[in-house]
Amino acid sequence: MKKFHFNTYKIIGYTLFILFCAIIMAFSIRGLPGNPNASQLSQLKWTDNGPLELSPERGRFALTYSIIENHSFQFTPDIARFAAPDVGYLNGKYVSLFAPGVSFVVIPGYIVGKMLGYSQIGSFAVIALFAILNVLLIRAIAVKLGMRSLAGLIAGLTFLFATPAFPYAVTLYQHHISTFLVLLGIYLLISFDSIWSLIIIWILCGLSISIDYPNFFLMLPIGLAGLGRTFKITKEHFQISLKIPVLRVVAMGSIILPLLFFLWFNYASNGSPFQLSGTVDRSLVVKANGQPELESKEILQRLKASGQPVVLPKKSALGAFNNRNIFNGMYEFFVSPDRSMLYFTPVMFFGFIGLWLAVRKKMPYAWLLFAIIGFDILLYSMWDDPYGGWAFGARYLIPVYAVLALFIAYLLSRIVRYNLLLLLFFTVLTYSVGVNTLGALTSNRNPPKVEAVALAKTTNTPQPYTFVRNINVLNADISKSFVFETEAKYYMTAWNYYTYVASFIVIVCAFLLITYKATAKGVRREV
Repeated sequence: MKKFHFNTYKIIGYTLFILFCAIIMAFSIRGLPGNPNASQLSQLKWTDNGPLELSPERGRFALTYSIIENHSFQFTPDIARFAAPDVGYLNGKYVSLFAPGVSFVVIPGYIVGKMLGYSQIGSFAVIALFAILNVLLIRAIAVKLGMRSLAGLIAGLTFLFATPAFPYAVTLYQHHISTFLVLLGIYLLISFDSIWSLIIIWILCGLSISIDYPNFFLMLPIGLAGLGRTFKITKEHFQISLKIPVLRVVAMGSIILPLLFFLWFNYASNGSPFQLSGTVDRSLVVKANGQPELESKEILQRLKASGQPVVLPKKSALGAFNNRNIFNGMYEFFVSPDRSMLYFTPVMFFGFIGLWLAVRKKMPYAWLLFAIIGFDILLYSMWDDPYGGWAFGARYLIPVYAVLALFIAYLLSRIVRYNLLLLLFFTVLTYSVGVNTLGALTSNRNPPKVEAVALAKTTNTPQPYTFVRNINVLNADISKSFVFETEAKYYMTAWNYYTYVASFIVIVCAFLLITYKATAKGVRREV
């Protein structure tokens, strides 16, 4: 009977936790009511002033719209105009410039939303769902690694609400789906050693590429770990033998299934299974007559004007990555005022402390998690655009934040007895929640410093490039939250709305920390 009551309380607790996450997502998700048609989508209320403010969001939503409404992977001029400047032009047709996975994943949300009169909200809600699943996966992995459940829940909330994961959970980007694939792969590796788990891992590795091309590198450590489980190496009497279980080798073939889908889309959209969307010529503008203004022609004109050799380099999926960019990328990720961890989510530095301790104490799978973090940081620090375009914080590090959250759970398990350290953690957590709630409830449309400075010179107007820009949005009594736009703005200011949402998050985090501290009394250190 006692066990029944204990499990009942546990179920109620987890249900309330999920409900809390869902409420915050519901109050933060950006959007407008209605099912806009192709011509309406280009209106400012949907683009610059609305929920589809940046071209990555528009490009992915455009493909979803075109698949459902036009039953086509190609865009009409109206849809292409909406997606520009991130729209491709190939063989006289407009096509997507993004990997197709996200657009396909949100189709159920679009359909359900459309039935209710909220097609855009339904699409965005799918990303919010993945964000909540990521929190639950962080908790589940933490428990599997020997940490307390409450530490895992606190770490999950830290990831979702105290990092740029929050602003990108309420809009249409790939980051939370990519993070879900990484976390699910980790969970399967540490929880199972069966043929079925290996099959799922290989499917996740293949599927990740269609979500975002760089995911190949993020999933590489997981794939290598899966490969290590495919072949069995044993040592007996000073002899090393290699066993190759046939079924495990056959399981590797499951990676072909998602790759076939990827190749099929490339063929149907771009005319060749090996023509990646990102390598298609870009149309910066779609003219009134439906004709494109191609980026390649603009580049050629600039080359001619400068007297340089008129040779247009061929686009490549890896062409934007250069090891010369590493130092600038590291600066942007860790200390720059416009994107860095130091300014936007300093609570994640506790994750690095936890990582150091975990490696020292030889925590299981610490090196696998470290490899995932290292691949992500190294890869994106080499990119020509580590800023992520106009963005809120370092959005490319969202999978890193999720893995670092596991090490925050580990650290909490080590410092639970030290009140001052817990207070320091909570203080930095509160700051990080405050900053990232700003982004979630206002806008991700923050320029990098290099562009802000140039824009300020041409407009003779100061251009903020930190989260001060988001503060200015609140000062103008603007929030892109669907709930605020449709209901709350008639009863309170945007600042009041922000204060209520941020305070609710901080109060719940404080409650969980206090509960964690109280229930840890008399319990031996577990990790």
